[in-house]
Amino acid sequence: MATAIDRAPRPIGATVGLFFGGLWCVLGSQALPQHWQLPVLVAGWLVTLLLVLRLWWRPSFGAGGGAIFRQRTYLIAVTLEVVALVVANNFLPKVGLGDELIPVVGIIVGLHFIGLWQATRLRRFLGIAFAMCVVSAFSALLPSLLGNFDPRIAACGFGNALVLWIGAGLAL
Repeated sequence: MATAIDRAPRPIGATVGLFFGGLWCVLGSQALPQHWQLPVLVAGWLVTLLLVLRLWWRPSFGAGGGAIFRQRTYLIAVTLEVVALVVANNFLPKVGLGDELIPVVGIIVGLHFIGLWQATRLRRFLGIAFAMCVVSAFSALLPSLLGNFDPRIAACGFGNALVLWIGAGLAL
């Protein structure tokens, strides 16, 4: 016989957010000196895994979030996000702004959370959008290289990882 936990919707949306937080952490780890990259990478994925396990092992889940991925508003937001990412990836290097690509990607990804807010009316998505845009814009102001350390990529990667981990944690 299925229990209430077995029948509860799974937190797909929050899980996706945690996974992308892990990917931003991977990006941030690549900005570190080489001897720090692997330990930080492993720590980031462990944090992500622990957060996912905590989310899925909760006795009661909120809304599953799977239906959100089929809503027109969200699909439009994701389509615009992909188009903007392709344009930025092709345009910025051509005009000599290739060093700004990662912060611009962070801003574009952050803006797509406005579509999530429109689709769900959950205010936390506005907070995530705002925080990712601020973190990414701030990181663009940092130098792109200090010896074998890239503070711009590190701040953008780790900052956005924290935003997504915290944002998904609000679903807990």
